[in-house]
Amino acid sequence: MTPRIVTVTLNPAVDVTYRVDELRLGGTTRVPDVRSRAGGKGVNVAAVVRELGGESLVLALTTTGAPDEFRAGLDRLGLAHRLVPALPEVRRTVAVVTSAGGTTMLQEAGPPAGGTAEAGILAALRAELPAGAVVISGSVPAGLGADVPAKLARLCARSGVPVIADVSGAALHEAAGSGAVLMPNEDELTELGGREACRELVAAGTPAVVATFGRAGAIAVTAQGAWRARPAEVVTGNSAGAGDAGAAALALRLAASEVDWPRALADVVATSAAAVARPVAGEIDVAARDRWIREIKVERVR
Repeated sequence: MTPRIVTVTLNPAVDVTYRVDELRLGGTTRVPDVRSRAGGKGVNVAAVVRELGGESLVLALTTTGAPDEFRAGLDRLGLAHRLVPALPEVRRTVAVVTSAGGTTMLQEAGPPAGGTAEAGILAALRAELPAGAVVISGSVPAGLGADVPAKLARLCARSGVPVIADVSGAALHEAAGSGAVLMPNEDELTELGGREACRELVAAGTPAVVATFGRAGAIAVTAQGAWRARPAEVVTGNSAGAGDAGAAALALRLAASEVDWPRALADVVATSAAAVARPVAGEIDVAARDRWIREIKVERVR
Protein backbone atom coordinates (compact mmCIF):
# COMPACT_ATOMS: atom_id res chain seq x y z
CA MET A 1 0.00 0.00 0.00
CA THR A 2 1.33 3.44 -0.97
CA PRO A 3 2.00 5.55 2.13
CA ARG A 4 0.09 8.84 2.33
CA ILE A 5 2.10 11.96 3.10
CA VAL A 6 0.19 14.83 4.71
CA THR A 7 1.78 18.26 4.22
CA VAL A 8 0.88 21.19 6.47
CA THR A 9 1.05 24.75 5.12
CA LEU A 10 0.11 27.47 7.60
CA ASN A 11 1.01 30.39 5.32
CA PRO A 12 -0.05 29.34 1.79
CA ALA A 13 0.67 31.38 -1.31
CA VAL A 14 -0.07 31.82 -4.94
CA ASP A 15 3.38 31.39 -6.49
CA VAL A 16 4.29 33.38 -9.59
CA THR A 17 7.46 32.51 -11.54
CA TYR A 18 8.95 34.98 -14.04
CA ARG A 19 11.66 33.67 -16.39
CA VAL A 20 13.72 36.50 -17.90
CA ASP A 21 17.01 36.93 -19.73
CA GLU A 22 18.23 39.49 -17.19
CA LEU A 23 16.77 41.25 -14.14
CA ARG A 24 17.34 45.00 -14.46
CA LEU A 25 17.06 46.59 -11.03
CA GLY A 26 15.82 50.15 -11.33
CA GLY A 27 14.84 49.58 -14.96
CA THR A 28 12.26 47.72 -17.03
CA THR A 29 12.44 43.94 -17.36
CA ARG A 30 10.22 42.31 -19.95
CA VAL A 31 8.84 38.93 -18.93
CA PRO A 32 8.32 36.46 -21.80
CA ASP A 33 7.44 33.49 -19.58
CA VAL A 34 5.04 33.69 -16.62
CA ARG A 35 3.70 30.77 -14.61
CA SER A 36 1.30 30.89 -11.67
CA ARG A 37 0.22 28.08 -9.36
CA ALA A 38 -1.01 27.34 -5.86
CA GLY A 39 2.05 27.42 -3.67
CA GLY A 40 3.60 27.40 -0.28
CA LYS A 41 6.26 24.95 0.80
CA GLY A 42 3.83 22.20 1.77
CA VAL A 43 2.18 22.35 -1.64
CA ASN A 44 5.57 21.89 -3.29
CA VAL A 45 6.24 18.88 -1.04
CA ALA A 46 2.89 17.32 -1.90
CA ALA A 47 3.46 17.79 -5.64
CA VAL A 48 6.90 16.16 -5.50
CA VAL A 49 5.58 13.27 -3.40
CA ARG A 50 3.13 12.60 -6.21
CA GLU A 51 5.88 12.77 -8.84
CA LEU A 52 7.83 10.20 -6.81
CA GLY A 53 4.86 7.84 -6.91
CA GLY A 54 3.44 8.57 -3.46
CA GLU A 55 0.04 9.72 -2.28
CA SER A 56 -0.21 13.19 -0.76
CA LEU A 57 -2.72 15.45 0.91
CA VAL A 58 -2.35 19.23 1.30
CA LEU A 59 -3.57 20.45 4.68
CA ALA A 60 -3.55 24.24 4.73
CA LEU A 61 -5.14 27.46 5.84
CA THR A 62 -6.92 29.41 3.12
CA THR A 63 -8.98 32.54 2.63
CA THR A 64 -12.39 33.07 4.17
CA GLY A 65 -13.38 35.10 1.11
CA ALA A 66 -14.30 34.34 -2.46
CA PRO A 67 -13.07 33.55 -4.97
CA ASP A 68 -10.48 31.23 -3.40
CA GLU A 69 -7.62 31.32 -5.91
CA PHE A 70 -5.51 29.01 -3.75
CA ARG A 71 -8.18 26.29 -3.58
CA ALA A 72 -8.79 26.60 -7.32
CA GLY A 73 -5.06 26.29 -7.93
CA LEU A 74 -4.87 23.06 -5.94
CA ASP A 75 -7.76 21.71 -7.97
CA ARG A 76 -5.93 22.56 -11.20
CA LEU A 77 -2.84 20.75 -9.91
CA GLY A 78 -4.98 17.76 -9.05
CA LEU A 79 -3.70 17.69 -5.46
CA ALA A 80 -5.98 16.29 -2.78
CA HIS A 81 -6.55 18.85 -0.05
CA ARG A 82 -8.24 19.67 3.24
CA LEU A 83 -8.44 23.44 3.77
CA VAL A 84 -9.25 25.52 6.85
CA PRO A 85 -10.66 28.99 5.99
CA ALA A 86 -8.92 31.38 8.41
CA LEU A 87 -7.09 34.04 6.33
CA PRO A 88 -8.44 37.33 4.93
CA GLU A 89 -6.59 36.52 1.70
CA VAL A 90 -3.79 34.31 0.42
CA ARG A 91 -0.43 36.01 -0.15
CA ARG A 92 1.65 35.96 -3.32
CA THR A 93 5.29 35.11 -3.87
CA VAL A 94 7.31 35.93 -6.97
CA ALA A 95 10.40 34.07 -8.20
CA VAL A 96 12.40 35.86 -10.90
CA VAL A 97 14.61 33.32 -12.69
CA THR A 98 17.31 34.63 -15.03
CA SER A 99 18.88 32.80 -17.96
CA ALA A 100 22.20 32.82 -16.09
CA GLY A 101 20.62 30.64 -13.41
CA GLY A 102 20.12 33.17 -10.62
CA THR A 103 16.82 33.32 -8.74
CA THR A 104 15.44 36.40 -6.95
CA MET A 105 12.59 35.73 -4.51
CA LEU A 106 9.95 38.30 -3.51
CA GLN A 107 7.82 37.01 -0.65
CA GLU A 108 4.84 38.74 0.89
CA ALA A 109 4.48 38.16 4.62
CA GLY A 110 0.76 37.53 4.26
CA PRO A 111 -2.17 38.78 6.35
CA PRO A 112 -2.76 37.65 9.96
CA ALA A 113 -4.73 34.46 10.55
CA GLY A 114 -8.07 34.62 12.32
CA GLY A 115 -8.65 33.51 15.88
CA THR A 116 -9.98 30.09 14.87
CA ALA A 117 -6.90 29.15 12.83
CA GLU A 118 -4.99 27.20 15.49
CA ALA A 119 -7.92 25.10 16.66
CA GLY A 120 -8.99 24.55 13.06
CA ILE A 121 -5.64 23.31 11.78
CA LEU A 122 -5.10 21.05 14.81
CA ALA A 123 -8.55 19.50 14.37
CA ALA A 124 -7.97 19.04 10.65
CA LEU A 125 -4.65 17.27 11.20
CA ARG A 126 -6.13 15.07 13.93
CA ALA A 127 -8.81 13.98 11.45
CA GLU A 128 -6.15 12.96 8.88
CA LEU A 129 -4.12 10.77 11.24
CA PRO A 130 -2.77 8.17 11.00
CA ALA A 131 -0.64 8.87 7.94
CA GLY A 132 2.60 7.55 6.50
CA ALA A 133 4.35 10.78 7.48
CA VAL A 134 3.59 14.46 8.00
CA VAL A 135 5.65 17.40 6.74
CA ILE A 136 5.14 20.81 8.40
CA SER A 137 6.64 23.44 6.13
CA GLY A 138 7.12 27.15 5.78
CA SER A 139 6.44 30.31 7.71
CA VAL A 140 3.85 30.95 10.41
CA PRO A 141 1.46 33.83 9.63
CA ALA A 142 0.83 36.63 12.08
CA GLY A 143 -2.03 35.73 14.37
CA LEU A 144 -0.62 32.26 15.06
CA GLY A 145 1.97 31.51 17.73
CA ALA A 146 5.43 30.30 16.77
CA ASP A 147 4.68 27.16 18.77
CA VAL A 148 1.90 25.95 16.45
CA PRO A 149 4.22 23.80 14.27
CA ALA A 150 5.55 22.19 17.47
CA LYS A 151 2.00 21.50 18.64
CA LEU A 152 1.22 19.87 15.31
CA ALA A 153 4.42 17.81 15.50
CA ARG A 154 3.62 16.59 19.01
CA LEU A 155 0.18 15.52 17.83
CA CYS A 156 1.85 13.39 15.15
CA ALA A 157 4.45 11.99 17.56
CA ARG A 158 1.74 10.94 20.02
CA SER A 159 0.07 9.06 17.18
CA GLY A 160 3.32 7.33 16.21
CA VAL A 161 3.48 9.17 12.88
CA PRO A 162 6.91 10.31 11.58
CA VAL A 163 6.98 14.09 11.20
CA ILE A 164 9.34 16.57 9.56
CA ALA A 165 9.51 20.24 10.59
CA ASP A 166 10.91 22.46 7.82
CA VAL A 167 10.37 25.78 9.56
CA SER A 168 12.52 28.73 10.59
CA GLY A 169 13.10 31.36 13.24
CA ALA A 170 11.21 31.03 16.50
CA ALA A 171 9.13 28.18 15.06
CA LEU A 172 12.30 26.15 14.45
CA HIS A 173 13.44 26.61 18.05
CA GLU A 174 9.98 25.61 19.27
CA ALA A 175 10.00 22.51 17.04
CA ALA A 176 13.25 21.26 18.57
CA GLY A 177 12.22 18.62 21.09
CA SER A 178 8.73 18.18 19.60
CA GLY A 179 9.48 14.75 18.15
CA ALA A 180 10.01 16.10 14.63
CA VAL A 181 12.93 15.50 12.29
CA LEU A 182 14.34 18.99 11.72
CA MET A 183 15.30 20.15 8.21
CA PRO A 184 17.11 23.51 8.49
CA ASN A 185 19.03 25.16 5.68
CA GLU A 186 22.49 26.59 6.31
CA ASP A 187 21.26 29.90 7.77
CA GLU A 188 18.68 28.17 9.95
CA LEU A 189 21.29 25.72 11.20
CA THR A 190 23.38 28.69 12.32
CA GLU A 191 20.33 29.97 14.23
CA LEU A 192 20.18 26.62 16.03
CA GLY A 193 23.83 26.88 17.04
CA GLY A 194 25.68 25.28 14.12
CA ARG A 195 26.62 21.69 13.38
CA GLU A 196 27.58 20.85 16.93
CA ALA A 197 24.03 21.73 17.98
CA CYS A 198 22.77 18.88 15.76
CA ARG A 199 24.37 16.29 18.02
CA GLU A 200 23.04 18.03 21.11
CA LEU A 201 19.52 18.07 19.68
CA VAL A 202 19.67 14.38 18.78
CA ALA A 203 21.06 13.52 22.21
CA ALA A 204 18.08 15.41 23.70
CA GLY A 205 15.58 13.33 21.74
CA THR A 206 15.24 14.87 18.27
CA PRO A 207 14.98 11.87 15.86
CA ALA A 208 17.32 13.45 13.30
CA VAL A 209 18.59 16.73 11.93
CA VAL A 210 18.96 16.91 8.14
CA ALA A 211 20.65 20.19 7.21
CA THR A 212 20.78 21.29 3.56
CA PHE A 213 23.50 23.47 2.02
CA GLY A 214 22.39 23.96 -1.58
CA ARG A 215 25.17 23.10 -4.02
CA ALA A 216 27.30 21.86 -1.11
CA GLY A 217 24.85 19.03 -0.40
CA ALA A 218 23.46 18.03 2.98
CA ILE A 219 24.28 16.35 6.27
CA ALA A 220 22.21 14.02 8.42
CA VAL A 221 22.81 13.62 12.14
CA THR A 222 20.98 10.81 13.92
CA ALA A 223 21.42 8.57 16.95
CA GLN A 224 22.94 5.98 14.57
CA GLY A 225 25.60 8.31 13.20
CA ALA A 226 26.26 11.32 10.99
CA TRP A 227 26.74 11.47 7.21
CA ARG A 228 27.42 13.98 4.47
CA ALA A 229 26.40 13.82 0.80
CA ARG A 230 27.23 16.14 -2.08
CA PRO A 231 25.43 16.54 -5.44
CA ALA A 232 26.70 14.35 -8.26
CA GLU A 233 27.01 17.41 -10.50
CA VAL A 234 26.45 21.15 -10.43
CA VAL A 235 22.91 22.09 -11.48
CA THR A 236 21.80 25.62 -12.35
CA GLY A 237 18.21 26.79 -12.53
CA ASN A 238 15.38 27.66 -10.16
CA SER A 239 16.45 26.86 -6.60
CA ALA A 240 13.00 27.74 -5.20
CA GLY A 241 11.45 24.50 -4.00
CA ALA A 242 14.69 22.49 -3.85
CA GLY A 243 14.43 22.05 -0.08
CA ASP A 244 10.77 21.10 -0.41
CA ALA A 245 11.69 18.37 -2.89
CA GLY A 246 14.25 17.04 -0.44
CA ALA A 247 11.62 17.00 2.31
CA ALA A 248 9.28 15.02 0.03
CA ALA A 249 11.97 12.41 -0.59
CA LEU A 250 12.75 12.11 3.11
CA ALA A 251 9.06 11.87 4.06
CA LEU A 252 8.59 8.89 1.76
CA ARG A 253 11.67 7.24 3.29
CA LEU A 254 10.35 7.82 6.81
CA ALA A 255 6.94 6.43 5.86
CA ALA A 256 8.23 3.30 4.17
CA SER A 257 10.16 1.51 6.91
CA GLU A 258 13.16 1.79 9.20
CA VAL A 259 15.32 4.43 7.55
CA ASP A 260 18.65 3.64 5.88
CA TRP A 261 20.07 7.11 6.55
CA PRO A 262 22.92 7.14 3.99
CA ARG A 263 20.48 6.15 1.23
CA ALA A 264 17.89 8.60 2.50
CA LEU A 265 20.45 11.42 2.50
CA ALA A 266 21.49 10.59 -1.06
CA ASP A 267 17.81 10.74 -2.02
CA VAL A 268 17.38 14.14 -0.34
CA VAL A 269 20.36 15.59 -2.24
CA ALA A 270 19.44 14.02 -5.59
CA THR A 271 15.79 15.05 -5.40
CA SER A 272 16.69 18.59 -4.34
CA ALA A 273 19.02 18.91 -7.35
CA ALA A 274 16.33 17.48 -9.61
CA ALA A 275 14.02 20.30 -8.50
CA VAL A 276 16.60 22.94 -9.46
CA ALA A 277 16.64 21.44 -12.95
CA ARG A 278 12.94 22.22 -13.43
CA PRO A 279 11.55 25.73 -14.06
CA VAL A 280 8.81 25.73 -11.40
CA ALA A 281 8.85 24.84 -7.71
CA GLY A 282 7.02 21.59 -7.03
CA GLU A 283 8.41 19.84 -10.10
CA ILE A 284 11.45 17.57 -10.44
CA ASP A 285 13.39 15.91 -13.24
CA VAL A 286 12.61 12.33 -12.18
CA ALA A 287 15.05 10.70 -14.61
CA ALA A 288 17.93 12.88 -13.40
CA ARG A 289 17.02 12.20 -9.78
CA ASP A 290 17.04 8.45 -10.34
CA ARG A 291 20.45 8.67 -12.02
CA TRP A 292 21.99 10.94 -9.39
CA ILE A 293 20.90 8.76 -6.46
CA ARG A 294 23.15 6.01 -7.82
CA GLU A 295 26.07 8.40 -8.38
CA ILE A 296 26.06 10.34 -5.10
CA LYS A 297 28.70 9.29 -2.59
CA VAL A 298 27.76 9.46 1.09
CA GLU A 299 30.51 9.60 3.69
CA ARG A 300 30.30 9.14 7.41
CA VAL A 301 31.48 12.18 9.38
CA ARG A 302 32.67 12.53 12.95
